[in-house]
Amino acid sequence: MWTRGKEEPFRSGDILLAEADEIQRITPTDRPCAMFTIFWPRSALEHVGRELGLDQTVQWAVTRLSAGPLSADFAALQALLEVAGDAEAILQAYRATAAGLWRSANPSTAPAQGRSPCHPGVRRAAKRVRASFAESLSLEDLASELSMSKCHLARCFERSLGVPPHRYRRLLRLQAARRLLERGLSVGEVSNVTGFADAPHLTRAFREWLGVSPAAWGSAWRASDPWSKHAPQTIAPPKPC
Repeated sequence: MWTRGKEEPFRSGDILLAEADEIQRITPTDRPCAMFTIFWPRSALEHVGRELGLDQTVQWAVTRLSAGPLSADFAALQALLEVAGDAEAILQAYRATAAGLWRSANPSTAPAQGRSPCHPGVRRAAKRVRASFAESLSLEDLASELSMSKCHLARCFERSLGVPPHRYRRLLRLQAARRLLERGLSVGEVSNVTGFADAPHLTRAFREWLGVSPAAWGSAWRASDPWSKHAPQTIAPPKPC
């Protein structure tokens, strides 16, 4: 896995703790591999923390956890979600994994790799790009807003988040497009609200990203997802990861 500007091996069951705006690149080995990804809103994690009697904000001191009991908790949660299991069982599995993450946040209780700090200008830049990823915001304009030079911003951005600003914006557009396609919107509708010039541009970018056409992805997702309602929804501004 390539993350935070460097490459390192990950074993089966290892857990990566990443911020919502970080980018990782996976290089599979010659053996089959798969990942289970889950996004916790900060408020949800803090709610579990209060249940555990921990009155503090969520701040991971580590970035990687080695395979162990928490990996088994995640596997149990994944299995319940894949079969659309009982809601109460899913809730309990969710609480177990969230509680495990809270305990693992203390580097003295879990072997892990330390997290390097993110440049404050990069945090502001990433927030700005996330808020306007469907718009055409140039690197020059972004750097001017942050009172940084273009070269310095691009260098710090890629070192902290793994990709330069323009690729980060493109990934946000693709992630938003994927979610809208999964909800049943057409390729043309999705391209209009996510900042792509037209449907062909979205189709080419989507194929490069996931290896399939956006239409095929949306159809396959709705056919296989047990939680899907199989009905198109009205267009709303997409929420990036």
